[in-house]
Amino acid sequence: MWVRSATKEDLDAVHEMLVTTWHATYDDVYGAEKVKAITGRYHSLEALKKQLAKPYSEFIIADDGADILGMAYASQKDHRLSILNQLYVHPERQKQGVGSLLLAEVESAFPGVFSMQLEVIEANQKAIRFYESRGFERTSNRIENWGEPNSGISVVVFEKSLTGYELAP
Repeated sequence: MWVRSATKEDLDAVHEMLVTTWHATYDDVYGAEKVKAITGRYHSLEALKKQLAKPYSEFIIADDGADILGMAYASQKDHRLSILNQLYVHPERQKQGVGSLLLAEVESAFPGVFSMQLEVIEANQKAIRFYESRGFERTSNRIENWGEPNSGISVVVFEKSLTGYELAP
């Protein structure tokens, strides 16, 4: 398995992996139609192209030479904080170290940044356990309607100190 920067040529496969992962994770919680609308908006090819082109960001994938196993997208908010916007692993490849490799890569992608923040959909207890087991702690922030007003999707905010990734004096 390799972790590498995503390219334009990867985006169709990344999109398909995201759609598959979201349906597997959230259809039972929010329904297939709502999941389809969310993936159509936030994981469309156009949205992925914008992420790929955004400065001060890292868009990476894990692949095995044939398939996309997972992806992560993070951006630097300012000189102190980076944001993990997305980290998804194909349902058939979860619990095999893919997410851990992707997370380690994005944690080290912004030297000098002091902490990383992320939001997790509250219904996704597997993801919450994953991040907590890797040193992320819940902040006091909670968002009731993620994405748009009245979405009915609540998220919790996590943060982790990135000590050890500082720039040398």
